[in-house]
Amino acid sequence: MIDSIGRNIDYMRISVTDRCNLRCKYCMPIGIKLTEMKNILTFEEIIQIVKAAVNLGIKNFRITGGEPLVRNDIENLIKMIRDISGVKSISMTTNGILLKEKAIRLKEAGLNNINISLDTLNPNEFYNITGKDELYKVLEGIFQAKKSGLDVKINTVLRKETDWEELISFGEKHGLPVRFIEMMPIGYGKDFDYISNDILIKAIRKRFGDYSIDIKNYGNGPARYLQFKNLQIPVGFISAIDHSFCRKCNRIRLTSEGYLKLCLCFNKGVDLRNLLRSHVKDDELQEIMKSAIFNKPVEHKFNSYKEITEEKSMVSIGG
Repeated sequence: MIDSIGRNIDYMRISVTDRCNLRCKYCMPIGIKLTEMKNILTFEEIIQIVKAAVNLGIKNFRITGGEPLVRNDIENLIKMIRDISGVKSISMTTNGILLKEKAIRLKEAGLNNINISLDTLNPNEFYNITGKDELYKVLEGIFQAKKSGLDVKINTVLRKETDWEELISFGEKHGLPVRFIEMMPIGYGKDFDYISNDILIKAIRKRFGDYSIDIKNYGNGPARYLQFKNLQIPVGFISAIDHSFCRKCNRIRLTSEGYLKLCLCFNKGVDLRNLLRSHVKDDELQEIMKSAIFNKPVEHKFNSYKEITEEKSMVSIGG
């Protein structure tokens, strides 16, 4: 559907849980308070919202968390969404820990592509970031996902410690696009140094040669892809701070608690869970969603901390 400034909103990110099997320092450190399960949307409630979204013109969906693969029977939700007429694509973002055992079933259920979070290939650094000595499980999951026929991309949150050359070389070796994401000042991310993708692009150019803009469509999100002269894979950059993509933003988010979130920067949105549990009619739900999406904020204010009204962590919002 078209919002108030003419953007075509056709992409919804759906968080299915705020639980995770890792404890990444910038996302979900030890001790974070979790939502009671009774307040998490059921699959049936998610499907009711997805049907309304499809009727509004939203065709592309990404399943997130927390860690979506810790949600029981997540493959069933994928199939339920796939069975809805009008759905174009279903994607997932995961840390990959459980992916080895679930990749084939996810593909069979109708998942199209999967983004796997990987911030380091060093086991000691992986433990330092995540609190778990399970890098090998992520790597096994990556290889199984690729083998199953899923379209696989690597997501790396950019930190000053990031060994970007090693990660790009890993992607090059295995034919996997690598994307670097600027740390956003949301939740625990505020405590980390911000590193601009512009600095990284200059370093990659020095190592791998000049680049051209890759115009191929690699998904529904805001990543900008560059093709460097001495690489076979494209390298993606999600630069929400220095290169705001707000004017082209096509996404909305549904939190695991059922809050329709219109922009990461602000706590503005609609509590759909209470509407569903008050037995709202489908046409009324659709109209409420339509009104909220139409008034999606024009742009974020990540460069002005005083104007950021979102106080929740990313794990509560949905990655």
